Amino acid sequence: MLGFPLGLLAANGFEWYAHKVWLHEFPMKHRNSPFFTHIAHHKRARLNGFHDEGYAESMFKNAEIYNEKTALIALTVAATPLLPVAPFFTAGLYYGIWNYWKTHAKSHLDPEYAKKRIPWHYDHHMTSNQNANWCVTKPWFDYIMGTRVMTDASVTETNPLAIDMPQWLEKRVNRVARRVFPKAFAQIEQNTQQDIQNTKKGIEVALA
Repeated sequence: MLGFPLGLLAANGFEWYAHKVWLHEFPMKHRNSPFFTHIAHHKRARLNGFHDEGYAESMFKNAEIYNEKTALIALTVAATPLLPVAPFFTAGLYYGIWNYWKTHAKSHLDPEYAKKRIPWHYDHHMTSNQNANWCVTKPWFDYIMGTRVMTDASVTETNPLAIDMPQWLEKRVNRVARRVFPKAFAQIEQNTQQDIQNTKKGIEVALA
């Protein structure tokens, strides 16, 4: 049973890495990459208050949706050989992949949902620096890697797990997280303050 949460954690880590490297860094250096469509997605979301109507369209009519769905299907197929030897871990990967699509699509069709339920992704698109907040489903690896940047535009989560819990437990989780990842939290606080200053000055960091 431990394999399932490990699968979720692995899916979140891959989500962080793939978003940062495959969808941002590589396409900006190689504009002929099929994933350059993700940059167009950023522009649409930015111009329309986070909303992207493309997520209501057929994958065969929208290049970004086609690329996203086919990539997720390919990842599902790639994970399948693990099923006989690590069924619970693979189930965690499957759920993470499915939840990524469901959450991402819903958020861009309902910006209010994004503001309240996945504020880290809303901040990814609407902050002064769109090269941060790489996670979509949960912000776990953004906290681990120090790439969470918070804004007043959304309803910021109250703990790094982004899970509702009793206040007494939440205090302990926050305290432990800061002890385990002190450098990451220092980076988060520094970047958040920089974003506040950039927003006041109207400065936007170029996509990378």
